[in-house]
Amino acid sequence: MKRGFWHTAVGLLTVTAFLAPLPFAAAAKIDPYREILRQGAYTIRYDNLTPAPRVTNRDRADLYGKSALSVERSDYLLHRQTKGVITAADGDRYEEVGDDKFVMCRLSKGGEDFFFTRYKKGDKTEYYGTGRNRVEANEKNYFAELVEGKSYGDADMSALINAIMPDGEKSAKLGRYRLAAAGKLKDGGEYEDYRAVVDGKDKVIRYYFNGDKLARIASASYSRRGDGKIDGRKCIINIREFSATPDKTLLKLPEGLKDDTKRKAKNDDKNAAAHSGKNNAEVPR
Repeated sequence: MKRGFWHTAVGLLTVTAFLAPLPFAAAAKIDPYREILRQGAYTIRYDNLTPAPRVTNRDRADLYGKSALSVERSDYLLHRQTKGVITAADGDRYEEVGDDKFVMCRLSKGGEDFFFTRYKKGDKTEYYGTGRNRVEANEKNYFAELVEGKSYGDADMSALINAIMPDGEKSAKLGRYRLAAAGKLKDGGEYEDYRAVVDGKDKVIRYYFNGDKLARIASASYSRRGDGKIDGRKCIINIREFSATPDKTLLKLPEGLKDDTKRKAKNDDKNAAAHSGKNNAEVPR
């Protein structure tokens, strides 16, 4: 099955290379999902069937950081298929990636990010943030999100979901995907293929639909090295849910995890200025 997919993917890349690129069509089946994302209220549940590649010292280090959860840096999750959940509502977001025993989590709320892990030990659940069952908020890294795109769990899923968005609503670094092909499959399902060239690599993403329901996403990319050899990567995502119904139970810290963040009162700075007799609005001449 893996061999079949890879040969199909390379063939698809070759075919789509000769097709005239088209913008996202108004009647595309992916359109309703793009609109769900733009409205900012949703729940996505997925299985990443392709384990993350290992990070090496040669991998690029970004000064602005990464927006997606760094699954590839977890020794435990490195060679495992993973599950992911993303939900959002009213400007707050929650993401998790892991398996039945170990899960990496991020809650983004009120301009703060809470990073923590969840461990399942028998019938007990433990959390680790800045300590056991304790977590402190980090200031949200808006610059990383601006450059890398919004995070949707792991890096693979983030790239595949950001590809749906219009060019003007994402970083040019993420690629400008165009509709390359669409059709029906023998099992009655339908597909849409989108293609882009990103960092010198040809990339194609196929979105599979059962009726109007997004069921699976597959992608492949390759580039030819100076010695003539080909570097390639494939990814397969199974979609369990992609709906406009947020799971608001996840948009708060879980019970048993204490927020240890030391926050200043909102009026602290104003009070300090008033007591010092200075008015920041006045400039001495």
